Amino acid sequence: MTVGVAGSFHLAFFGAFLPYLAFKSSRAIGMRPLPPKVKHFSSQIVTLAIFFVLSALVAKKEWIDVFPRVLPEPRMFLLGAAVLVALVGLMRPLWRARVAARSRKVWLFMPRTRDERVLWSGVSIAAGISEEVTYRGVMFALLWRLTGSPLVAGLITAGLFSVSHLLQGWKSMTIIFGIALSFQMIAWVSGSLYVGMAVHALYDVAAGLFYGAYGEKLGYPIEPMPP
Repeated sequence: MTVGVAGSFHLAFFGAFLPYLAFKSSRAIGMRPLPPKVKHFSSQIVTLAIFFVLSALVAKKEWIDVFPRVLPEPRMFLLGAAVLVALVGLMRPLWRARVAARSRKVWLFMPRTRDERVLWSGVSIAAGISEEVTYRGVMFALLWRLTGSPLVAGLITAGLFSVSHLLQGWKSMTIIFGIALSFQMIAWVSGSLYVGMAVHALYDVAAGLFYGAYGEKLGYPIEPMPP
């Protein structure tokens, strides 16, 4: 199968333009005040919703079935649970270290109040659905068509996914690349995005809650630190 106009747009937007914006945002955030978290989380939900709609429309146009009617076998959800536990277990020391080091960017991922935790849960669910459809669903399928190799497509997709999260820092990109590969593995083994969506969303929820808990415990400032 070939990649049509809609697929080409998707690859250009999410594979080139979005990483470019991530690079610009990562550089600018160190020189400007951080936005209020409620406003930031709300805008993230809206942005992820728009990305989902774009990717869903491209999937329909390019004949990519991102929502098959057949659900994964129960053992696939057990696999997802095992991956989730492993990822959270591996990342907890790093999350704590970032809070202890007073990383400025961590403030953007650290819900502390009830309203912030509710909105963060919304961000996590939106990311779990939108990013899995965008990257592990549509982008992976399009790159597979172009390269003829699911392995190459998976590696490129994971790389672009990590670059799009550059706001979290250069060091985090390597870790995010590995996480993206684990999500791609779940999609490949389970035959759909459903398990990966659940794991992705729960992982993000856990990250925010642990950041918040460590912030309370280690005395991370409530207000954002100046540039």
